[in-house]
Amino acid sequence: MNNKLFLIIGLFALCISCSPSIEENKNEKIVIFDEKDLPPAIALKGKKYNFTEFLDPKRILCVGDFLVVSEKSNGDLLHILDMKSEKHIRSTGKNGFGPGEATMAWTLERGAENGSFWTYDLEQKIASMYAINDTSKLAQKQLRLGEIFYYIMEMTWASDTSIMASMVDGNDKYFEISLQGDTLATYGTWDSMIDRKDIPFNVISSIHQGSIKASPDKSKFIIAGRLRDYIDVLDKSSGKILSIRGPINEIPEFEVDYSQGYPMASIISSRRIYFGSYAGKSLIYALYVGKDYKQISNPDKLNKVFVFDYQGNIQNNYELDYQLSEFTVDEDNGIIYGLTVDAEPNVVAFKIPD
Repeated sequence: MNNKLFLIIGLFALCISCSPSIEENKNEKIVIFDEKDLPPAIALKGKKYNFTEFLDPKRILCVGDFLVVSEKSNGDLLHILDMKSEKHIRSTGKNGFGPGEATMAWTLERGAENGSFWTYDLEQKIASMYAINDTSKLAQKQLRLGEIFYYIMEMTWASDTSIMASMVDGNDKYFEISLQGDTLATYGTWDSMIDRKDIPFNVISSIHQGSIKASPDKSKFIIAGRLRDYIDVLDKSSGKILSIRGPINEIPEFEVDYSQGYPMASIISSRRIYFGSYAGKSLIYALYVGKDYKQISNPDKLNKVFVFDYQGNIQNNYELDYQLSEFTVDEDNGIIYGLTVDAEPNVVAFKIPD
């Protein structure tokens, strides 16, 4: 009997030690995990396509049965791919400074209208809306954003009339901003991310940079760190933030540089952590790199995709056989699409097992 009791206690202790640790305060819950907390890896074999219409793809977005791929070149900014027929349908996004034109597609965002999507021109501070079935190369709609948008670091749509953003300075993490530039709400603070109190807020935000993504219903917003292994999950209705940290949970080595007359982060570590994230209906997908930037195209230790629910529970751990620079997810058809990092970058598809 005693031996059985000791065995039960031992197994219980083992389960506790293998579970992610949890810390919680008034406005933030922190879940810390490491490699041993990940479920067994599932290998996904990618199908690489040979679309010849783009030379240097930058961003990728799933819109129904179509993919939108943005281009770094000086031609048309965008390409639309029909993934059912596996054909390039057309290019769009006329490059220029005239009405309906833009000079870059810094971001790709889902639109509220069926088959629509938005891009953001960082140079002109213009948001442009396009539609899959529109044959014009000009944007259907454009919004020229106000002066405050010159101080925005990352952003996404928070509603039809507001933006969720992180700013280049200040202690507040996330701002909901109207299209007129008014602050509607703020969420979280950067000083919660680091124990030292002598670090300027803009330096803290710099080492925690990452793209903001919105769930389809705009109720959740996530950001995955490029330099630090963390994923913030903002619940807009409650105002609380869940911070998922791991699998290393290290702050990158950095110095505060005042050579320009104001504090800047001088990053010593060259490790890249997450190459983006995807906010699904009930799941979060994060593209994990976890190696030196100079080794990004190295075929050893290729990308993984970690999958969490919105409570921070780890659901899946996928190993990919291609190195990716960007990715998106078709949740309806169970496919991860990415852009490869190799001599001939193109689209690659990974079928998610049932």
